[in-house]
Amino acid sequence: MKAREAHDRLLFRPGWAPPDEHEGTRRMRKRAVSAALRAWVTSRTPLLVTLVFTFLVSTLAGISGGIQTATARDVLRAGGTQRIVISSLDSKGTFGILNSKRMKLIRSVPGVEYAIPERPSAIRTPTGNGMPRLSLATHSWGSYVPPPITGGSVAEGVLPGQVVLPARSQGVDFTRYLGRTLSFGYSDKTPAPPVSEAGIEEAGEDSHQPRTASAIIELEVIATYDPRWHADGPQTAYLAPVTAARLAAANEGKTVSQLRRSSDAERVGVVVDEAHEPRAVASRLREMGLGAFRLPLREQKMIATVDTWRYIALGGLLGGAALFGVFTARRNGSQERFEHKATTAAAVALAGAVTATALGIPGALVLRAPLEEFLGLRIDHWMLLPSPVWVLLGMLLPALAAAAGVVGERASGRFRRG
Repeated sequence: MKAREAHDRLLFRPGWAPPDEHEGTRRMRKRAVSAALRAWVTSRTPLLVTLVFTFLVSTLAGISGGIQTATARDVLRAGGTQRIVISSLDSKGTFGILNSKRMKLIRSVPGVEYAIPERPSAIRTPTGNGMPRLSLATHSWGSYVPPPITGGSVAEGVLPGQVVLPARSQGVDFTRYLGRTLSFGYSDKTPAPPVSEAGIEEAGEDSHQPRTASAIIELEVIATYDPRWHADGPQTAYLAPVTAARLAAANEGKTVSQLRRSSDAERVGVVVDEAHEPRAVASRLREMGLGAFRLPLREQKMIATVDTWRYIALGGLLGGAALFGVFTARRNGSQERFEHKATTAAAVALAGAVTATALGIPGALVLRAPLEEFLGLRIDHWMLLPSPVWVLLGMLLPALAAAAGVVGERASGRFRRG
């Protein structure tokens, strides 16, 4: 009787409910779903890693190919293999002093056909000539590899009084002015010559008084080049070395001879004759304390850097795909045959790799403009398409590595059981 009363008091106690017979089933189902989700995420993570690295392999293959093609077309075929650039920057035991004494040493090295010092200046359109206001940096023709010409001709080089301009710059289409002579202004800080007896007396008191007015130079437009080329910087005009030195001297308030004696060049372009090896000439110049390097060296280093990251991505691709195969084999346990596990892993990896490789191609195309800006070379869209070999590798290697992961897991399982 007492037991009955105790049971009734427990049954009708406030806040108490009888146990739900389905609660245990729901909890077991929830744990099973959670475990399955964790297993899915764990097995798919290597697949996602594989796809990311496959995308990078495709993108980097396109970038590397684009740089190599642009370098071969615009640098190597333009005589870049026989050119050396001497920098004015100090580095690794070299001294960036490019004065007249150093110029004599450079020209005395066997194999140096000619050396052109670079002293940039600027020209601008004068007011009242009907052209928009613009300013162009000036560089000496021959101090660097020539830009790709789109109009006119420079078969005989650039002579004094001539200029090579970008086909289009700052809203001006210079192809319209091919063969015409244009007026350009430039800074002239040389002392003003006396024009009277009073001027002679005044000049005697202060012979270093500079002029502040701009001077005018007449230049014939003999050729235009692709404006995407800006290895010397954007908005560049190329002049004969004599003309460029004249403008640079006027900008510093000196004569050309004074400029050559007292001012260092920013760089020196060296052309090596065909009888000598540019590598040996560059080495000899470095022994003299000059920062000399062959012209395509910058592009070659960048290609090597891109290729290094491409092979790192290739290693990540193989490792991720193999791990995906291992997890696929473990997730299915012994419920599937070995051949079916390997086929499933390979098929899933192949499908994902095809998609990732295809997405890597527009990834390289998106980077075309930054690459052109950095290199100063023309890069067309077709140059950034990866080679068929790398496309096939990007698609097939993940599948093969995933199948190899299943095989490796089966072998290791047999070894553990043995």
